[in-house]
Amino acid sequence: MISSIASTTLLSGLATQSRVAQTAADNIANATTPDYQAQRGQVVSTSPAGAAYVPLPPEGEVDLVREVVDLDQAKQAYILAARTFSSIARTEKEGLDTLA
Repeated sequence: MISSIASTTLLSGLATQSRVAQTAADNIANATTPDYQAQRGQVVSTSPAGAAYVPLPPEGEVDLVREVVDLDQAKQAYILAARTFSSIARTEKEGLDTLA
């Protein structure tokens, strides 16, 4: 069984990257809305393990290039966390199969 710390770390990473992607998508969707201020957040490390998304104050006009980069980075981090989770589960299964 995957350890609770590994699960917590991976799941918090997935949730955090979902928030990053959602913020970028909201900014893109509102880029032409008059007086809209781009939303920002910061990914921070949490204890004992994991990550969280901390909203920051709005910061002005939407920079579409930055939003696309943020979306791509969130996508890549999400993919890597999902692959890591899958790899751990596969390794545990192979170990248990060996013991059986």
